[in-house]
Amino acid sequence: MSTVAPAWWWSTAHAPGAIAVAHLEGDARIIEGVLRALTGKDAPRTGEVAWRRFGTIDDGVIARTSNQHALLMPHGGTRIRELLDARLAELGARAPTGDESAHASWPEATDNIECAMLNTLARAASPLAIDLLTAQPARWRNQPAQNGTPSAPLLCTPRDLRLRRLITPARVVVTGPANAGKSTLLNALAGRAVAIAHHAPGTTRDAVAARINLAGLVVDWFDTPGVRADMDPIERAAAELAARALACADMVIELTAPGLGWHAIAGAPTALRMRVLNQSDRSDAAACPERAGADLVISAHTGAAIDELVARVRDSLVPPTDIADPAPWQFMDGLPALLATAST
Repeated sequence: MSTVAPAWWWSTAHAPGAIAVAHLEGDARIIEGVLRALTGKDAPRTGEVAWRRFGTIDDGVIARTSNQHALLMPHGGTRIRELLDARLAELGARAPTGDESAHASWPEATDNIECAMLNTLARAASPLAIDLLTAQPARWRNQPAQNGTPSAPLLCTPRDLRLRRLITPARVVVTGPANAGKSTLLNALAGRAVAIAHHAPGTTRDAVAARINLAGLVVDWFDTPGVRADMDPIERAAAELAARALACADMVIELTAPGLGWHAIAGAPTALRMRVLNQSDRSDAAACPERAGADLVISAHTGAAIDELVARVRDSLVPPTDIADPAPWQFMDGLPALLATAST
């Protein structure tokens, strides 16, 4: 760690929020001088938490976590963040190197690979990611070496990209005619009332999204409004939003019900697709023409075959063979560069 310029970085996203969290790290005397210049008061002692004004910019809390490190917690406005960045730069703070920021966050890590794994683990959305991520440092260290360092392909494989859906949720978009039961299905999967479900066509007048845990794989599930010829302006606007969701979908589920037919839906050309016939509890479901074109028949109302739908969607997005494969996984961009410094 440099004794000349302390490192300054944020651990919260650059987006509006209630509270933001920033880190200041460096030689104890230097960061104490920076905090004194910023607040007009002495820095808190190690282990102390104190309220301070950050000049004319804002007020907030400073937590001195060690002699060399302090957390600054102002309000979370983006303009406040920008002004603090500018002021800290005036006071000599700098952006940290990758090693500094990673090891400051994870001092228990033994190397850069483990730091990267812990950073990724902290933001992974799916429970299925936990065991796989924690196995990666050992797998990369055991890779055959080239020129004394572990080897790694420079480009991500399709498996690498599929497994990254464990970290950032995949987008699953459900489309189909009005009254197919899309909202009932979303509510059944979420275990709560996320969307209004009613037998009257046009009840869903907006695109509804929810984060759903599909037996260990967390996805962003989009319930789109049914398409009808007599849609009002609000419904047409919602349909435009649905079209945007379809354009970036990882998977499209075409949902219909007996007598409603299959509606051709455009979407991302690379998206996985599944046709699902809903309302299998109806008396006309067994002989309806839609059944022949369905990949799966379910009832969102009774729960019939819902577990099978969950398993199919999960295993299509992240195949079990990808998880079981013992090969190392490039769970983030830039991992090959970290491998070169794994032993430092």
